[in-house]
Amino acid sequence: MGEVTQDLGRIQKMMESGNYEEARPLIKEYLAGNPNDPLAIRLYGNTYAYTGFLGKAKKIWHDGLRKFPENVDLLYNYALAHYLQGNLFYARRYWKKALKFSPEDSEIYFNLGQIARDEGRLKLAIRFWRKALQFKPDNVEVMNNIGVAYATLRSFGKAAIWYKKAVKTDDSYALAHFNLANALFETGEFDASQKHAETAARLDPAAHMETVTLLLRKIKDKLAGHTASTVA
Repeated sequence: MGEVTQDLGRIQKMMESGNYEEARPLIKEYLAGNPNDPLAIRLYGNTYAYTGFLGKAKKIWHDGLRKFPENVDLLYNYALAHYLQGNLFYARRYWKKALKFSPEDSEIYFNLGQIARDEGRLKLAIRFWRKALQFKPDNVEVMNNIGVAYATLRSFGKAAIWYKKAVKTDDSYALAHFNLANALFETGEFDASQKHAETAARLDPAAHMETVTLLLRKIKDKLAGHTASTVA
């Protein structure tokens, strides 16, 4: 049994290096002798999912769930495959099933928030993401997402609060700096907006230099208009 487990571990390492097609026949051979190993079933599906055959991966995971209906990893992967194909109904259904067996899984709450966002249900998305943070409080992507949701709802003050949490947790998170700059612009905090815009451009010029330049121009125009009205 130890040798078999070691073989599966070796196959996993092969997959971690991106050698999915090389790993596939080895996992298939392993499953011939160990058909009731849910980890091997999941990995076998992964060899197809990561090489562009998501439909085939879904079938493997679905068949696995007939044997192991409470396996969180199989439920998670099957839900993710549906999500990637745009089938939000089944993605939500299977992530919620996974949540019953893993009620403190931050990633599942995150993904349920993504579905709610995609459906335009932003307040529900925020609730899911806040739940995700209860179990992984340092997840800056979730903080940023909550900020984006509030900004979309035009609650820029609340958006800024969440962007500030993100940059406080990870000061090198360029996207959160940029989003914070936009939120602060909307709330009239132009100096702070400029500071975070410049930080975003410095941290990730390829992604943000062009949009930061436009934002800085808008800030300059606002400050010029404010100065002109003060003088008048």
